[in-house]
Amino acid sequence: MTMPNCSGKVALVVGGTRGIGRATVLSLAQSGASVIAAGRSTQAAEAVAAEAATLGVPACALTLDVADPAQSERAVADVVDRFGQLDILVANAGVSPYWTRSERVTPEMWDEVMAVNLRGAFFAVQAAGRRMLHQGSGSIVSVSSVTAIVGVTRGLPYVSTKGGLDAMTRCLALEWADRGVRVNGVAPGYIETDMTHGMRENDALRQSLLDTVPMGRFAQPDEVAAMITFLASDEASYVTGQTLIVDGGFAAGRDSSPKRAS
Repeated sequence: MTMPNCSGKVALVVGGTRGIGRATVLSLAQSGASVIAAGRSTQAAEAVAAEAATLGVPACALTLDVADPAQSERAVADVVDRFGQLDILVANAGVSPYWTRSERVTPEMWDEVMAVNLRGAFFAVQAAGRRMLHQGSGSIVSVSSVTAIVGVTRGLPYVSTKGGLDAMTRCLALEWADRGVRVNGVAPGYIETDMTHGMRENDALRQSLLDTVPMGRFAQPDEVAAMITFLASDEASYVTGQTLIVDGGFAAGRDSSPKRAS
C-alpha cells in the first residue's frame, strides 16, 4: 500500500488555522499538495500557510467566515484564480460554544451553531463542488464527530449539526459520484484541541472521558489529519459516501455518556 500522494493537487482547508485544521494543512502539504489555509483569523491563517510553505509546496492564506456563504463562493473563486484548479476541500470549520441541557437551548444558540457547522459547511462544500463538477474530478472531506453516532448529553445543537454533516456526505456522494467527485467524512473522537481544552483541564471529567476510550488516551490532531489526507488522495479513489471513525474505540461498545455534575 502506498502512502497518500497529493502532488499536483490544490487543497483548500476551511477552518484550517487550529487543531485538526492546522494539522490537515500540514499533512496535505507533506503529501505534496498546494495548500490554502482558510479561517476567520487572517493572522492565524497566514501563520499556518507560512508553516506549510517550509515543507516545499505552494501555500497561502484566506480569511473566511463560513457563516457567510458569499465568502465561501469568493474563497473558491480566489483559489481557482490563483492556482487554476481546486481538487480537495476539507470542511473543518466548527463551533461548540454551548454545553447545556436540551430544554435550555434557545433559538439563538441553535442558530449560531447551525450557521457554522451545517449551513456554513454545506455552502462551502457546494461552492467547491460546483468547481469540481466542472473539472470532472475532486475530493471533499467533512469533519464530523463520533458524537453524531453515539450521542452525548448537553450537546444537542453541536451533535445535530454533525449528524446533518453525515447525512449530507451520503447524499452528495450519491449525486456526484458519476461526475468524478468523491464526498466523505471523518468522525473524530476526543482530540487534544482547543475545543476540548476545558474538559481536559478538569481532572475528574478528563478521567471520566478517558474511561470511555478503550485505547485510554485522547488523539493528537495529526492522527485525524492522516485519515483526512488519505480520503482526499487518489489512494482512496474507490471510497465515497463514507464517514470514517477515528476515536480510539470509543464508539465500538459505548452505552452511556460521561456524567457531569448539574
